[in-house]
Amino acid sequence: MNLPFVTAEFHRPDVQLPGREDFASAAETVRSQLPTPKQALFYGGLAAGTALSLLEWPVALAIGVG
Repeated sequence: MNLPFVTAEFHRPDVQLPGREDFASAAETVRSQLPTPKQALFYGGLAAGTALSLLEWPVALAIGVG
């Protein structure tokens, strides 16, 4: 089929997979954003207290932000 003024070109995408150093860098970035184990325990306790209705969620939010 011949269509005037219509051309189609297909190009193979140039995909580069990340290397080991890219994964290591990403993992280090994520680790730097995580809270310390002591902070995680504190926030987990607030979440558990809220889930068990020991704290109201606005109170837990205020404590967590403060």
